Amino acid sequence: IVGANGTGKSTFLKILAGEEQASNGSVEKAKDLNIGILKQDHFRYEENRLLDVVIRGNVRLWDALSEKDVLYSKEDFTEQDGYRLSELEEIIMAEGGYEAESIAKKLLLGLGIAEKFHQGPLSALSGGYKLRVLLAQVLYQQPDIMLLDEPTNHLDILSIAWLETFLKTSFNGLLIFISHDRGFLNNVSTNILDIDYDTILDYPGNYDKFCFSKEESLRLKQSELKNQEK
Repeated sequence: IVGANGTGKSTFLKILAGEEQASNGSVEKAKDLNIGILKQDHFRYEENRLLDVVIRGNVRLWDALSEKDVLYSKEDFTEQDGYRLSELEEIIMAEGGYEAESIAKKLLLGLGIAEKFHQGPLSALSGGYKLRVLLAQVLYQQPDIMLLDEPTNHLDILSIAWLETFLKTSFNGLLIFISHDRGFLNNVSTNILDIDYDTILDYPGNYDKFCFSKEESLRLKQSELKNQEK
């Protein structure tokens, strides 16, 4: 998604994610598809271990792991608890819980966060690196529809290259993203949605192709206008 500052790009993503209400119209998707959005609220995870912040991206897995810890900490473990524990183990197995930490570690390393920080709290990182952890969280989630608002902000060249490769080779869902990074737009996008004058137009291809198509369209309109004036 591209457009001048203030045209409503971020608001549009929040409406798609259900975080904001649209003034009119509706958002429709298949019921079984889940949406993941890059969050900016790192404050709620300040005391959490980095690996845990990433794994929280999979809510079903995280809830099962948390409940399992609660059951194991009980002093009087009942038969009912035993049944529930076996149910939780099935969920953890189905959601890839036993590979969760190694996958989270790879995501953090790919985004330029050194392994020495992985076991520590999020508060140990600077603001830009905290946002990288939240990016790792939504990548770990592997949603059917991923919404990213300026994902290359706070990333260096190596991390951007890693992210491009990950999105093209390891993510199979629909990606909708906002970016001002021309190189990233060219390397990742297959369609450009241009927000201009309260209208969204869809241009197939990457950003360079969009610029060419938009210039051609403008040239044609100017030509038509001259003919009308004549």
